[in-house]
Amino acid sequence: MQHKLENDYIAVTFDESSLGIVSLLNKETGDDCVKHEQVRPLLALWTSKRGETGRPAGPLEGIRLLSCQSAATADGSKMLELTFEADPGGIRSSELGGAVSRELDVAGGNELGGAVSNELDGGGGNVLNVPGRKAAIGAVVRIRLAPASGECYWSLELRNEDADYDVTEVLFPYLGGMQLGSNRSENQLVYPHHAGEKIGDPVLHYASDKYMNFWRAQSFRSDDCYYREINYCGLASMTWMYLHDRKQGLYFSSHDERFPLTGLRVETGGPEEPWLGLSFRKFPQVGTGEKWHSGEYCLALTNCDWHWGAKRYRQWIDGHIAMPEHPSFLQDEYVLHQCYNFKRQENIDKRFADIPAMYDQGKSAFDMRHMLLASWNRKGFDRDYPEFQPDMELGTPWELYEGCSYVKEQNGFVTFYINARIFDVDSDFFPTLGRRWAIKDQEGGMMHEEYGPNRFVALCPSHDEWQNYLLDMSRWMVRSYGATGIYLDQLGSADPYPCYDSGHSHIRPDEFNTGYLRVLRKLLPEMRKMNPDSFLMIENCGDIYGSHVWGNLTWNGEKYDEFFNLYKYTFPEYVQINMVNPRRGLSGSEQYEQLRRDTARAMLLGAIFWIGMDKFKDADDITLRFMEQAVKLRGKLQPFVRQGVYVDDDGIAFIRASETVKVSHWILQDGGHLYVIDNLSKATGYFEVEAASVGAVGESADDGGLQLWKAELGGDEGEVSWQWLDGRLRMALPESELSCIVVNAR
Repeated sequence: MQHKLENDYIAVTFDESSLGIVSLLNKETGDDCVKHEQVRPLLALWTSKRGETGRPAGPLEGIRLLSCQSAATADGSKMLELTFEADPGGIRSSELGGAVSRELDVAGGNELGGAVSNELDGGGGNVLNVPGRKAAIGAVVRIRLAPASGECYWSLELRNEDADYDVTEVLFPYLGGMQLGSNRSENQLVYPHHAGEKIGDPVLHYASDKYMNFWRAQSFRSDDCYYREINYCGLASMTWMYLHDRKQGLYFSSHDERFPLTGLRVETGGPEEPWLGLSFRKFPQVGTGEKWHSGEYCLALTNCDWHWGAKRYRQWIDGHIAMPEHPSFLQDEYVLHQCYNFKRQENIDKRFADIPAMYDQGKSAFDMRHMLLASWNRKGFDRDYPEFQPDMELGTPWELYEGCSYVKEQNGFVTFYINARIFDVDSDFFPTLGRRWAIKDQEGGMMHEEYGPNRFVALCPSHDEWQNYLLDMSRWMVRSYGATGIYLDQLGSADPYPCYDSGHSHIRPDEFNTGYLRVLRKLLPEMRKMNPDSFLMIENCGDIYGSHVWGNLTWNGEKYDEFFNLYKYTFPEYVQINMVNPRRGLSGSEQYEQLRRDTARAMLLGAIFWIGMDKFKDADDITLRFMEQAVKLRGKLQPFVRQGVYVDDDGIAFIRASETVKVSHWILQDGGHLYVIDNLSKATGYFEVEAASVGAVGESADDGGLQLWKAELGGDEGEVSWQWLDGRLRMALPESELSCIVVNAR
């Protein structure tokens, strides 16, 4: 029997025999998103027997539906309530690949997370019964349609009455067998790996060797599918995904204001079985006599592209986080001098006594006054973490202090690198502290990672001993060396994991994110007591972390569909820092062209330029001249970027030029508009913007009351030729590789 829940925009059909969703009809476009028979149950549960170690090979199998009820609410919403039961000692399936818990070769609180209670009212459950055992886990799924939209809300409530088993993982809600439209190759998946990816034809690419070898964000092969699953918050920066083609879109998000550790899972049968599946994983640890609620999930069917999803997610999360407030001087910053060249693998390039000359060189070459010091610690970069003491071969603590003082005297400022996540297993303190602070899996094992030739374990950010050490080391750098900024490496970048160490201070295994939140919330105010201009930076992105940091060093993998526009459009207030150095492993024209592309992207996003003087020491005159000109152009953009809101390509109606030309749009506080143009091919042509997108400026266009100013790579400035045609403002493309146009009313 099937049960349909529908309104004027969307119809959702649940099937009793498969226990899955067999139809998702977008009534605006007439497209049923479920086109393939591959349908799994709506939820999957993992349990562990109390007192035993190890993770089950697969989820419980044989979910049993007890009841299905329809209802209408007072606001006109329609609801479907499904009640299940399960035996936690039941048969398990090995088909569904689980959460990734692996040894990586560099691959490798309570105030937000408390969802478990001791109440036993309501509920159901779900699994194949074993003779002689009582089905002791109940599950209630609620699916609700809003009365006048294409949005659908999902939630799960679990109760555990079993004396022997805990529920440790939940995969819910699962949507499978999907494809939008009739042409699979037109499907695009927007996925929040770091600052974002946009993957064309994910069915094909997720099954490819490229994605099967994508380091810690790779796809895996199970018995019946390819799957990719990364955890939030860190490796995944947000908890939403968006699938769209040219006519319609599907938004899928976890709207859980507790912000627990959450896996974002994508499955596919590959080109031979071209279906797509989406789901979320959580790690609740529901013990005997406890009840757990999943929080709410949102599914929406639209006729829009990914921009709709970004706005919807932002609408939700704005109710739960605040935008950051930064020291005013940072609004003028647009370039950063990264110094990772003190000590690496026993090789010394610079010493603390060289800091004044290093600062002067960066200021002279690229007008850089912000120095980020890394590789200064004992044994240098990626060694002996977290022993953040000055390396003796580099100089004395006093010499480090004097170097920082010189920078400050020259109207510069210093940020210190501290790794916020890993412990070197060769450290003298690993047996006593590293093991104690490390994340533990269900077998008591640690999460091992390798960076270069060095081995580390991941530490538990929700354990108070490690939190306090990290806080104290950061405070010490501000107090002792006059640091203005602290850069917490890996905090928003590497794998988040659940931790099952019962000796740690956290209550549940899913508090990874809330542990880091406690660190950021406590550290920044205490730094500002010592220096009101203090700020934090992190590696890569996390939406909840962004409320407390100034800069996000954003990187991903240029060959892996990276799409930094996603994070920037969702959170235009968050400052991205992009690497614009000649890339290792490349040379000659290939290296130069990659540098141009990296610089163009950073320019389009209004990102801070991340430059290392040591990266340019062998650069030829053409490369140096390009970067000098790019930095100057980026400086001209900053007065507009600081008062603007990035809106990607919103309002840009048409570009007539080479397909490689890109234009980004910023709405300015004074009513004007900034357009940043990547025209590396120097194509001739024009672009047009809709009248509505330029607002009050457009109203003055008919009487010629527009003023357009441009700035180009190389320093040229001047007016721009323009026309007002059929409700669109047409602007000629500047001939320069990189440029900007500012539009204002006269």
